Amino acid sequence: MELYQSRKARFCLLAVAVILAVLAFALYPVQKPTCKKLAEGTAAETCLTVLESGQPGPAVFVIGGVHGDETAGWTAANRLAKETKLSSGTLYIVSPANAWGATHSNRLTAENRDLNRLFPGGLDGDSSERLAAELFSEIEQANPAVVFDLHESLPKRANRDDLGSSIIFDSIDGIEDLILGMLLETQSGGLCSGPFTCYTGAPIGSINRIVNDTLDLRVITVETFREDALETRVQDHLDLVHYALKYYDME
Repeated sequence: MELYQSRKARFCLLAVAVILAVLAFALYPVQKPTCKKLAEGTAAETCLTVLESGQPGPAVFVIGGVHGDETAGWTAANRLAKETKLSSGTLYIVSPANAWGATHSNRLTAENRDLNRLFPGGLDGDSSERLAAELFSEIEQANPAVVFDLHESLPKRANRDDLGSSIIFDSIDGIEDLILGMLLETQSGGLCSGPFTCYTGAPIGSINRIVNDTLDLRVITVETFREDALETRVQDHLDLVHYALKYYDME
């Protein structure tokens, strides 16, 4: 009798496990990222990864490594592409945006140009301008709730802003609560490795300035402090993006 009850209990547990697995698959189907090549066949070629949840929801666009030597940004974005499981909406990731620069530990592109001063780019230009144009077009088509542009800041030096750990935006129209929530959480110790500050104003030709002004889409540039450990910087980027995904009920 005891053996029968033991087998029955194991059978019930197995049945419950199967039911839970089926429900989990139904609610969160297998999400296989797709890759669309940008500036294909040129020195600037890179990949736009698209992760679709299969459920209605907003879009978030993440760009890492516009400056190739800012390792934490594109490392974090690469992890997002591999590890994120969405419950709704679509996540777009370009990383490393400056693939040549990332490979050669160089801020600039193969044409020795600053990609983050070339937007909106030009399809008839060099490979850097073509990449900027194609990336700009993809952002326009995705029409995201917010764009994250992941960077790293250097220690204070002459003729250079001391940005530290910070977020930068040209406008917060429509994302006021998101910005305030992120800042307050970092200040209280509930988010990231330490407090983040904020600045307004982005350089001419940058993703932040051009996407905000031309497409009327909000962009958050994240600067993590390069004197912190690499893993700390990477995790700070991830924490802020995941905070936004949860804010939009995408996770």
